Amino acid sequence: MTVLKYNRPRGFTIVELLIVIAIISFIAALLLPALSNAKSRSKGVAWITPLKQGGGIGPRMFANDNDDLFPWQLDVAKGGSLGSIDWTDNFRAMSNELVTPKILACPSDNQKTQHDDWATLDGDKHVSIFVGLEAQPSKPMTILAGDRNVYGGGGGMDPYWTAAVGSSVDAAWDDTIHGRQGYIVLSDASVHHTTSAQLKEYVSAALANGSTNVTFSLPRGIP
Repeated sequence: MTVLKYNRPRGFTIVELLIVIAIISFIAALLLPALSNAKSRSKGVAWITPLKQGGGIGPRMFANDNDDLFPWQLDVAKGGSLGSIDWTDNFRAMSNELVTPKILACPSDNQKTQHDDWATLDGDKHVSIFVGLEAQPSKPMTILAGDRNVYGGGGGMDPYWTAAVGSSVDAAWDDTIHGRQGYIVLSDASVHHTTSAQLKEYVSAALANGSTNVTFSLPRGIP
């Protein structure tokens, strides 16, 4: 009589189990940064429309009604923000064009919160967008607005560059919002995602196309 023998399935040994755990941990370590970057990119994409509205279309609509002048180029007595001690008036002057100030805070900016009241809006707390003081509607390559996490140009709250710097533009993004990248809005209201190297190229292009100065006025509260 033939007796059939069945081998019982062998379980993992401790060594094999540790190897499997090590492999899974290694794969997870490879995937987590990619997932984190994908999440960051999705937030950046979600920011494009509010930035275009708050930093591009809104200012353009204001300029259309005010002799091609953006709010920060029009005297406060005429409805602009030039001469105001409150930086936030740069956007408050556009309240009719923008409807809600909530769009001025980037979802990736952990230092800013959305705010729905124009009267108590504070650039230091609720605005993620710088304004380009020398932007002109007639010059589409001039920089109208962008993410506040820019630095260089002598530092301070109004970094600037002149034609005298030539190819030595030091504009760059820090890592507080989009991981050393950022978005800018040109005077034609188009939004562009840029690295620090690309930001330098845009500043250089603005200077090469007739701007004697390029100044980014960063958000702040009342001094």
